[in-house]
Amino acid sequence: MAEPGEVLNLASALLRGHGYLLEDDTRARLDALHRDGREGGRQMREGKDDQAKQKGAEKRAAAAEGIIALFDTYPGLIRRELREGHEVLPPLDPIHLRATTDAILIRTEIQPSGDSAAVHATVNEQDFSNMPNEWQVGPIDVSNDGVSFILLTLRNVPKGTIDQRMDIRAGNRVFRQMIQFRTPPPGRLKMTVVAETGQPIPAMVRLVRKLTGQTQRPSNAVPIEGQFDTQGRRTSERELIVPTPTKGSYYCMPEPVNMEAPAGEWQVIIRHGIEYLPVTDSFTIEPGQTTEETYTMRRWVDMRKLGWYSGDDHAHCRILSDDDADCLMAYAKAEDVHLVNVVKMGDIFRTWFEQRGFGPDYRVIDGDYVLSPGQECPRTHQQLGHTISMNTKRMVRDTEQYYLYDRVFDQVHAMGGLSGYAHVNSNMFHVHRDMAINIPKRKIDFVEVLQFAHLGVDVWYRFLNAGFKVTASAGSDIPWGGTMGEVRVYAHVGDQPFTADAWFEALRRGRTFVTNGPMLEFKVDDAMPGDELVVKEDRKLHVKARAWGDPGFILPAKLVIVQQGDEVKVVESSDNQQRELSVEMDIDAGPGFWIAAHAVGTNGEHAHTTPVYVTRPGLRFWKHQDADRLIDQATRSLDEVEKIVADAREKDRQGQLEDDRTLKQLALQGAELLERVADARKIWQDLREVAAKEAPIRAKLSGGK
Repeated sequence: MAEPGEVLNLASALLRGHGYLLEDDTRARLDALHRDGREGGRQMREGKDDQAKQKGAEKRAAAAEGIIALFDTYPGLIRRELREGHEVLPPLDPIHLRATTDAILIRTEIQPSGDSAAVHATVNEQDFSNMPNEWQVGPIDVSNDGVSFILLTLRNVPKGTIDQRMDIRAGNRVFRQMIQFRTPPPGRLKMTVVAETGQPIPAMVRLVRKLTGQTQRPSNAVPIEGQFDTQGRRTSERELIVPTPTKGSYYCMPEPVNMEAPAGEWQVIIRHGIEYLPVTDSFTIEPGQTTEETYTMRRWVDMRKLGWYSGDDHAHCRILSDDDADCLMAYAKAEDVHLVNVVKMGDIFRTWFEQRGFGPDYRVIDGDYVLSPGQECPRTHQQLGHTISMNTKRMVRDTEQYYLYDRVFDQVHAMGGLSGYAHVNSNMFHVHRDMAINIPKRKIDFVEVLQFAHLGVDVWYRFLNAGFKVTASAGSDIPWGGTMGEVRVYAHVGDQPFTADAWFEALRRGRTFVTNGPMLEFKVDDAMPGDELVVKEDRKLHVKARAWGDPGFILPAKLVIVQQGDEVKVVESSDNQQRELSVEMDIDAGPGFWIAAHAVGTNGEHAHTTPVYVTRPGLRFWKHQDADRLIDQATRSLDEVEKIVADAREKDRQGQLEDDRTLKQLALQGAELLERVADARKIWQDLREVAAKEAPIRAKLSGGK
């Protein structure tokens, strides 16, 4: 009888990594049996009664038996009988591997074994580049009673013909087997990625060997993982998580590559940021031959010509040397991100992602690409959320005042920098709490509303609807995020030459939109995103918006005009090849409002502008009818801050925080934090009076239409 759990795990590993071992129909049958087994296991766990659980167990066992029967018919199965007194096994015919990484399936049987002996299954991996004994594979452990199936993955097998000893261990007995592996001669791949000018450029490359479906790292891939400080997803293989046909893992290839590669069929996908069309191709590498391929990246849009330059406000990466800078610059250029805010990260305990320095002297500049050091600090997870700053001249961090976020914001602004909040799209780490304290005090320039392929506007809209200007931004948060620039913020520098200072000034003014796909233009009369349009009387305002993409890559499915959080105009695509959606409409200025454009792509991508703020003298641009609800929401956030301070103080009085620096400092800094809460609470309460005073004015304006 088979051990179902072991058998299903082996089947899963084979299907996941080595499905090419089986013919298509056999692989399909194995996949079906594997699904049946997993479903049986689910029924065992979740069944409402013993009968349902028993049916699940029977289904799972039947699937395992079917998988074993399938393995027994596999033509490549290596069968070994393990008998007492015959510890040296007869020689095998040479095993012809498909490449230097491959897998084999082995069946062992201990003799004698009774009919009731279990059938076991195990997964084993041997890396020839890291063997304790270079001449020995194993030991490979099998059951000391009955039948065992082993899926043995072989990695980095030396090229050509090699002879090894394979040790199979059954309990306290070891059986020795001489085995010869033969690998086919590899070929070479010379690959160049060029711009439309013919100049080689860095690019994000995914090389996939069709036989195995596995991604091959280019031999010259940028080794960025060493700069990730062991944080997040610390690998140079970066995952594009935007929901497009080209999502998946890529390496940064900084220049043409000349590398050895296994013979066979290959697929390549090449990206160069979202303004370029991705390239997909297939080619064959012949044994002992060189294959040469050149690929040209072609733009579907050049936002620079429209005055817009892309940025990523949240990239974690160490820069302590010129080599570090070169690696990160190659990565930025490969993703075509023009301004990267490279953030040193801190919390109340320590810092990560060290930088050589801050300010203009420590920017890394290559043409119209800039790496600019910034910071993500202060950061609290269970208290006030994460802040992020750009264009700083030094790291601002004082753990004795760590919960007084405004101290950091003020110092950043004093040195000409910009401050904002990270992860607002998901309201992660209770960021709404400090937003309720410091946005009313006009301490904040921007918030991240697009990250991890998710546009989240609910918290942002709360503060816009309360009449506060807050600029939209976006950041990848690598190495936790997938890849640099998968979400990006575009800042409009206009006709002036692109510089870091011009980009930061554009963001300070709110001249931004965020996107992970479609491009977006938006104007109200002549006002652009971030502008305040002052109207002295009610009149018609002309709204123009355009969202566009490219057929077969990124296309807009919907374009929405958003007024104070409400969709006032929606245009949807009627054709899956429609490159552009546009809106032209007139809207009454009324008492004022904020208004923005939002586009949705056919694959679920998003783009959103910072609002245009339409104001009437003496009136806020807020959503007046929701004022009480918005103020209540904000004061509840302030109540939460008061509660966490009170809880920390109580624990401190009881002597419970001597080993908890986070809450100890919250208790010590609590009095000053509560002063800030009280100040913010007064601002919010004063807004109730403002709302009451505005009510008759608004009523008169409404009645006068």
